[in-house]
Amino acid sequence: MSHPPTLTAYGPTVAEVDLSAFQENVRTLKNIAKSGMFMAVIKTNAYGHGVVPVGEAAVQAGADRLGVTMVEEGAQLRSNGIGVPIQILSSIMTWQAADAVRYDLTASVSSPELANALSKEAMVQNKTISAHLKIDTGLHRFGIEPNRALEFCRSCYDLPGLEWEGIYTHFSSADEGEWETTEDQFALFMGTITRLKKHGYHFPIRHAGGSTIAIERNDMHLDMVRPGIALFGYPPEYRQDNMIALKPVMSLKSRILHVRELPPGTPVGYGGSYVTKGYEKVAVIPIGHGDGYHRALSNNGQMLVHGKRVEIIGEVSLDQTLLDVTHITNVADGDEVVLLGGQGSDVISAREIAAWMDSIVDEVLAGLKERVERIYTSLYSK
Repeated sequence: MSHPPTLTAYGPTVAEVDLSAFQENVRTLKNIAKSGMFMAVIKTNAYGHGVVPVGEAAVQAGADRLGVTMVEEGAQLRSNGIGVPIQILSSIMTWQAADAVRYDLTASVSSPELANALSKEAMVQNKTISAHLKIDTGLHRFGIEPNRALEFCRSCYDLPGLEWEGIYTHFSSADEGEWETTEDQFALFMGTITRLKKHGYHFPIRHAGGSTIAIERNDMHLDMVRPGIALFGYPPEYRQDNMIALKPVMSLKSRILHVRELPPGTPVGYGGSYVTKGYEKVAVIPIGHGDGYHRALSNNGQMLVHGKRVEIIGEVSLDQTLLDVTHITNVADGDEVVLLGGQGSDVISAREIAAWMDSIVDEVLAGLKERVERIYTSLYSK
């Protein structure tokens, strides 16, 4: 078994996570929810922010439940003393049923095979596991098709050890504002619930909405909303920025490793995709795609140095990124660089970085690897 070394200092690239801002976002979203319950979705290592500290902060701020997509994350939260219901918002393999039961996780079920595996494990461990039936209304990843839901319930609803606590769906096009599609999917979901209820199959907790539904469509809040990315300060789409006041939670900072001056016509970085146009000062920053800082930002992004924007030049490599700092006066080794967040009077947002990458905020934040140290600040409770 390997043991981590004891170091006196760490590298300069850090992600600062403002837990007070996160908690304010939880409260803001909870205050607009028309549902009785509020789930904080902290999947994918809390969108890169750190699942355990963020999970603790969410519960302290009033989240009734937590949502993850892996048994491993649910078990990690349980092992760190978090006792609220934790739902796995994804299907799992049947061989993971034992751990789902052992750690008292709430399972999302959309196949007879998983339902039977969970029932078997619950009986072996002399426990009951909560389950939510997933209905596929159009996203087509997993879930029971509405026309098969009654058949499924007839065969699986009364399995021993299963408590059918809830039923839910996940919309395919709500973030894009395709309301006709979303309303059709919602109607299909509600019709499925009604049909099951007529046959004696009850699911106390109905839920369908993530961040967009929480912000824009309180008519679809039902018994619980489950926002995710909005908790971290970014509504899913630009149109929502003026609908709700949220605070970005993460800043990403580093320092200049080395500054050098290169003559005109010098190829820079792997493949020489950037060539200096005159005498240019080039700074080396210790972050690369091995840290989750994407190669799509090669020759195509900016950072802040001395409060001013500087251009990324050359290819983003595994461990370093290069900047043109020619116009920065007195720039030197060790100077702070802000990749995400504010410096001086300027701010680089995750939404801006996502646009440079032709991607979404989720990838910018959740893609940040664990080798970037997280520093947590400002946890408080009201």
